[in-house]
Amino acid sequence: MKKFAAFDELRPKLEKQYENVVYSQKDCWSEEQLRTAWETHKSQNPNEERILSRAFLTALILRHAPVGVEPFNPFPGKFETFNLLQEDLKEGYKLAAEKVPGVVCNGADMELGIGWMVDRSHVAPDWKKLLAIGLPGLIERAKNGSSPFHRSVVMVYEALAEFCRRIAVVNDNPVYEAIADHPPRTLHEAFALAYVLHDAIEFANEEVRTMGRFDSLYIDFYRNDLKAGRLDRDSAKELIKFFWIAFYAHYQGKRFGKNFCFGPDINELSRLALEAYYEMDIVDPKLSILVRDDMPQDFAELYASCIRDGRTAIVSLNYQVVVDGMIRHGRTPEDAADFVPIGCYEPAVAGKEISCSGSSHLYLPVPLLQVINNGLEYSTFDDFKNAYLEQIRKNCTIMAERQILCDLAWKYVNPVPLLSGTFDSCMEKERDISDSGALYNSTGCVISYLADAVDSLEAVRYLVYEEKLCTLSELRKILKDNWQGHEKLRMTVLRRTAKWGNNNPRIDDLAIEIAAFASKILFKLPNGRGGFFYPSLYGQLVVEKGKLIGALPSGRLAGEPMSKNMDAVIGMDRNGITALMDSVLKVDMRQFPCGTCLDIMLHPTAVQGDEGIQILVSIIRAFIAHGGSGIQFNIFDAAVLRDAQIHPEKYTNLQVRVCGWNVRFTDLTKDAQETFIRQAEAM
Repeated sequence: MKKFAAFDELRPKLEKQYENVVYSQKDCWSEEQLRTAWETHKSQNPNEERILSRAFLTALILRHAPVGVEPFNPFPGKFETFNLLQEDLKEGYKLAAEKVPGVVCNGADMELGIGWMVDRSHVAPDWKKLLAIGLPGLIERAKNGSSPFHRSVVMVYEALAEFCRRIAVVNDNPVYEAIADHPPRTLHEAFALAYVLHDAIEFANEEVRTMGRFDSLYIDFYRNDLKAGRLDRDSAKELIKFFWIAFYAHYQGKRFGKNFCFGPDINELSRLALEAYYEMDIVDPKLSILVRDDMPQDFAELYASCIRDGRTAIVSLNYQVVVDGMIRHGRTPEDAADFVPIGCYEPAVAGKEISCSGSSHLYLPVPLLQVINNGLEYSTFDDFKNAYLEQIRKNCTIMAERQILCDLAWKYVNPVPLLSGTFDSCMEKERDISDSGALYNSTGCVISYLADAVDSLEAVRYLVYEEKLCTLSELRKILKDNWQGHEKLRMTVLRRTAKWGNNNPRIDDLAIEIAAFASKILFKLPNGRGGFFYPSLYGQLVVEKGKLIGALPSGRLAGEPMSKNMDAVIGMDRNGITALMDSVLKVDMRQFPCGTCLDIMLHPTAVQGDEGIQILVSIIRAFIAHGGSGIQFNIFDAAVLRDAQIHPEKYTNLQVRVCGWNVRFTDLTKDAQETFIRQAEAM
């Protein structure tokens, strides 16, 4: 195995490895040559199927584009695309518009509180298949078929193997020659193969959002290397760091993070990787821990130490609740047991499912505003509530119609045989994943801002129907005025009405009813790829979307941030984290098999010392034991956050958990920073 310098010595360079790449010109084509070859191919094949033309372009780049020169790096593999794939993607969208009448491939209607899209950002190959048979095995398997799909798979994988050989020559890295010729045999080869396919798929304009269950995928490679003397524990940890820093380098912690999963069966590689993660102290990758009752205490304490000490890019997921929800939604028990988080917390069956978990959106407070603003009067609160639920149904119907068109358009937008060739079902069906090739073809719908909706519905009950402090017509005008001139009434709403997150049955029952109603609408609603919509319940992009939503009956002003994930509205969980957890746990999380998550914020003094680690472990275990689905943490002192806002140079590695990923606090906008500060101050 080629020797490399120590990770810590190379780390600054590795973190910037995607910036200012030096490309080899030896045996490479220029941009002009690549463009000429591509234009010639298109002119000679005007009626070629989209998947074949896309495969030709991908293979052209892999075989001939300039390759990055980085002999210092155990995981090289940069290549220059000259934006050819991105330009062709635009042509795909144009083709989709022609083939699918009426489609709008990426859209939102905030008047209805819905969104829809061709989701190219929540996919992953079959990592187990890839590591088991390697590129040669994938190629030989695809050669057994003669369909356009099979030919496209052969084309891209043969080109990817040739690309690996080019990397090996340019960077004097025999590992890449090895993975071109046979399945991986060492941990380094396994990491290299996974990384090179990951990058190739992403350059082909599909965003790989999970690298699979790390400890189960790589444990045999690790054990065999130890036995053969190729690695010891320290050198293996060093190799993990080299591997993970490459994912960080892509976006410098300014995107959604790359998910690596651990558990539910914990082994020695699980522990080694968490040690490496602690030592790296990095915002990306992010980790998902699949928790069962039998999770070893030492491992629980290890990852709790990461969280307590500022490495908070970790979510704990209830393995059994997720499995049960997926079975309820139609997976076999065996398949559900093999799920992997495909984004932030959204599960999909590894190697068998394309969940498109971010495809569509429903923003729960908006239908409530529609009912208030429709000019109708409702004699009782139940009548008003039922009108709200019916509006949710209507909006979901419109959303589904638009999303189904996107489902149908995907195969014209961006077929990706690099991804599909790893799926057994795609090979059997002779269809790309964009064309319903997966065994399970789900379409995620993210249902968001439950706390804002529930608090607002309760406020309507209190103001209009119980205390009669205003009529519905008057409330309509108050919201239009953004509560200006009605400050006293607003204070009454903020202080006197029940709020979600305090274990109050009065309002928690509303949350249970709304959540169950929305889930039932979407749970088995057919999509456009032969599957079903796949509901989740969490709120993200709370600052960005909040700016688009008007004033709410809850007292929230127009444009203010929305509630995050399953949390209470900022500052409204007044009875501590136990009450917050109790409210959340009343909702049956299995109704939302595409994922839910609760964020907990703690003050550093609450988790000091060894006792603090035990407190964190106890919170996680209690939440899981009582049926919670996902839980994650921020541990902040409001004074520290405020100082970081004023003196960012002093806090260059202060991490915050933003919905389902981590960023540096100093990279956030001031508005986003304020949401964390307000929450910490309220705590």
